[in-house]
Formats: sequence, structure tokens, C-alpha cells
Amino acid sequence: MNGRVHSCALSPVYKMACEWKVAFPLHPEYRTLPMVWYVLPLSPIQGAAESGQMPHQTVGNTIIPDVKSLRIPVRYLANLLTAGKEKPVVTALERLLAMRAFKRGEVVHGQGDTELLRQVGLTAETVEDMYQTMAIANYEDRFVIPSSHKEMAEDSFNEKGACGFSFGNGCSGGHSEGSLFGKKKAGSVIYVNMPKSRKHKEGV
Repeated sequence: MNGRVHSCALSPVYKMACEWKVAFPLHPEYRTLPMVWYVLPLSPIQGAAESGQMPHQTVGNTIIPDVKSLRIPVRYLANLLTAGKEKPVVTALERLLAMRAFKRGEVVHGQGDTELLRQVGLTAETVEDMYQTMAIANYEDRFVIPSSHKEMAEDSFNEKGACGFSFGNGCSGGHSEGSLFGKKKAGSVIYVNMPKSRKHKEGV
């Protein structure tokens, strides 16, 4: 159990949902256990903001689009993912935009704007962790699967090579009395078209 809890703590889902707060479950008002978490989409509107075609703010040399003017309405996302509360959606979108603008500044200008991160409650170290996890993560970073501990319950040495599915009869020779699809009813034996050799064996 400790191994499973440790794997859950290392899971990227835990970081995105609980630490960074950029991932949400679908319809939490139904009180169901979420199996999938959703990261909010960012519309390709940087060019529209830089050309003045949509509301935006300027932080240093960076133009940040207004999250409430994105292609997908904030209220629509809130009704899907946060039971109608718009503040968590706005915060998540602002953090994702800030991460994108910060990394863009590093690539284009050689340095990101930390003031932009401070406004959304992030640090450069957190943004780097977010970028590594959500953009260029390796397989073992994306899928943290705990190891099983079957050896603690029973000796699995004798089960190596055993059949995985049976009808309770162990590893039979390929013939099982049970069937998933039932049995075909056996019809009467017809001797008319049988070869003479078989008729003789059958005693006809």
C-alpha cells in the first residue's frame, strides 16, 4: 500500500490537479470519483492580441491575452469542470498563458519575465517543472505505475507459465467442459451419406 501511495504522490496528475491547479475533473457536482482529469485548452490567439484585435494586458515586453475573451467561454468551461465556479478556470488559464509566455520569452529573448509569473502565483522553478511534465515528459514521468507485491501474498514461482484464464480446472489440456458461448446441440447421426467403411464400423 505504501508503494501505491508513493506512486500517487509522484504522479503528474497529482501535480497538475493539486499543486498547480490546472487540471480538473468532469462535472465534480456529481460526486463521482474522477478517472480522467482535463487540462484547459488555450486558443491560438497570441497574434490577435499582439495586433490589438482582442483585449489584452502588457507585462514588461510580453502581451498577455485576456482569458475571458478566449474562443471557448469561461462559463462553458466552468459548467463542465468546476461546477459553475469561474475563478478556478480563470486562474488555471492565466497560469497556462503565463507559462507559455515565459517559455516563449526564454526562447525568443533569452530570458523570461518573472513579474508575469509572480502575478499568477508561480515561480520560474515551478514553470520549468510544469513545462517538463506537460510538454516534453518521458514515458516514465507521464505514467507512474506502482509495482505489484504478489510475492507478499503467495509464492508465485509455481504459477510461472500458468494459463491466465480457465473455468476453474487449472491448466487443462485444451478441453474445458464450460464455455462462454454455450454448447451447440448435438443432432442425430445420419448414416445415409456416410462412407461404407464408416457404416461398417458403426454396425449398420
